[in-house]
Amino acid sequence: MKKIRFWYLMILWFGFSFYSYSTDNLRFADMKTLALGNNGATESVLFNPSLIALSERKTLKINYFNKYQLKELGSVSAAFLYPNRLLPVALHINSFGYDAYRESLFRISVGKILNKRWAVGVGIHYSLLETDLYEERRGRIATDIGASFRPFDNLLIGMLILNTPSVRIQTKEVENDIFTGYVLQLGFRWEIINNLLITGNMGTCEAEELTGALGVEYQAFSSFYLRAGVQAEPLLPGFGVGYGFASFTLDLATVYHPVLGMSTGIGLSYSF
Repeated sequence: MKKIRFWYLMILWFGFSFYSYSTDNLRFADMKTLALGNNGATESVLFNPSLIALSERKTLKINYFNKYQLKELGSVSAAFLYPNRLLPVALHINSFGYDAYRESLFRISVGKILNKRWAVGVGIHYSLLETDLYEERRGRIATDIGASFRPFDNLLIGMLILNTPSVRIQTKEVENDIFTGYVLQLGFRWEIINNLLITGNMGTCEAEELTGALGVEYQAFSSFYLRAGVQAEPLLPGFGVGYGFASFTLDLATVYHPVLGMSTGIGLSYSF
């Protein structure tokens, strides 16, 4: 029964992913971002490189996200953020899949504060697909551009465009492109009161779909956070918690797909 369930979900997942457009399996950011509806415009450096310039401490992060309780659909990411006065920089390494199908991403990004309200950033990443379905490896070099605007202290607005311009490294064309096209996103982060945060975003992609997300975070105790969010197209509700101790932060998240079921993840970060 487990083997039948595995192949059923695999066929359903890849059929869903490659129908008319590609799914970016490597942009799952971190567990906090996922629990808040995957709002990368103001919550994740992997989406918006300008956020590096707004970081206050050097940070090491590692995250594991398991889609639909299948190890073959697991994703692992590692990141290092190095904010400094000269040129803040961040490194990301992401991996999705298993031996027969694996997607990898290697990314370096930099950010810069322009003035007290504006920050900008740019990231360059190399994506690689290794699969038994094709004889060749498929690769792409692409650029991400982001900006952040703070009209007043407790509101942050983020803007980004992902995967453009890009150069594909492959030997032949395929009917359905294996890499995600451009993504545009506009989001906000609003600290209503000291213990309550609301985030949201709207965006579109090469498939001409309009998507959106909304999330809320409540600080129940000094180092304990409760999170909930929802992402549209398809409708994906998410929940999560965060707990800080010493210089470490532990984040847990779960996302529910109405057809494919539950996905769970765990993240650990160290700031210094």
